[in-house]
Amino acid sequence: MPKKIILVILMIFAVSAAVFCAPDYYEDDIYFFTGVDSGLGGPYPTDNSSLESIFANPAAFKSTPEELVFSDLTLLLKGPIFDITTLVINSVSGGGDITSILSSPSTQSLLSSMYAGFTLTGPLFFGYVGNGIGFGLFNSTDFLLQGTGPISLSMGLSEDVLLAGGYSFRIPLSKDEKHALDIGILLKGGVQGSMVIEKSYLELISLFSSLSPDIIMSEPFEFSTIIGVDAGMQYIWNGVLSAGISFQDCFSPAVKYTYDTGLTGFMEAAEPSVENGLIPFKMNAGLEISPDIPAIQEWISDFRFMLAYDDILDFVLYPTEAENWLLHLKTGLEITMLEILDIRVGLAEGLLNAGFGLDLQIFEVNAAMFGTERTSQPNTKADFNLVLGFKF
Repeated sequence: MPKKIILVILMIFAVSAAVFCAPDYYEDDIYFFTGVDSGLGGPYPTDNSSLESIFANPAAFKSTPEELVFSDLTLLLKGPIFDITTLVINSVSGGGDITSILSSPSTQSLLSSMYAGFTLTGPLFFGYVGNGIGFGLFNSTDFLLQGTGPISLSMGLSEDVLLAGGYSFRIPLSKDEKHALDIGILLKGGVQGSMVIEKSYLELISLFSSLSPDIIMSEPFEFSTIIGVDAGMQYIWNGVLSAGISFQDCFSPAVKYTYDTGLTGFMEAAEPSVENGLIPFKMNAGLEISPDIPAIQEWISDFRFMLAYDDILDFVLYPTEAENWLLHLKTGLEITMLEILDIRVGLAEGLLNAGFGLDLQIFEVNAAMFGTERTSQPNTKADFNLVLGFKF
């Protein structure tokens, strides 16, 4: 019977992935950065530790300990943050105004290769997971400053809101349930508002010297709606070994409305241009080992080693968007000491991830540092990221 259920689910996924096969554009997948995942290399299809399993594998809802999260405020800084900070401090302390700062050779040299910004997850980050149920309401704000040419710069602003909920059930593979298969499904829906402002350096000087809300209100504005279905399976052996497969965005269409007259046109219900998009389907697989080691349990209360390969079929389904296989491979290690301190280290996209977490009962503090690759090949354009989060 379990084999038949699995076969039917796989057939549904295959048909769903093929239904919307000719979109006008491909939408980015929905993911919210957290301090926990950032230190381990991202979400793993075997993760059943906390509410973050919503972004990893809905099958984990059955084995995840009960957790109710009221809010999670996480700030991610990307790019040469310290270089920008040093430049601003030196310019301000030297008595320079915004015009002299932007026109200086050191500033223009930095802006020409700029790729920096921030992502703020929360404060809307409310959810529950446990007993086979998982749901949540999340938001994030993103700002990206990027050099688009020798004398031009773009500023991207976006806001995302996501509502997700799902259920998982267990199929015992032995009478004592030491061998079990969990199957889960997640439904999600969200909205996104975004705009990109592109200016030359001369226009930037004029922009900052006469900054007003009208400038932002008149820039082209995009409003997108997204719905989606995730699913997954997890095999669990005696709570020590688990193997998982997640099917992200089995069928996740999106509709994008573009208002050339900006936010003003959006609020006045102007006629937008409409495009139908799709979030690409991804199949991820992974293993996790969490052994009990009596000799060290007095100091180390939990030990998890994870290995995963993301987007297994990208070279088949989306060959023009496919990445080098090394960018799909990741591994992570989490050690919990004295039940309050988590030490995390990972390797993802060929770059190091490291972080820690401190459980203070009422809230948690999580911090991480990691690298990301912007191209489809490893060690080409790597960026530096810092993450600091507070979970209540």
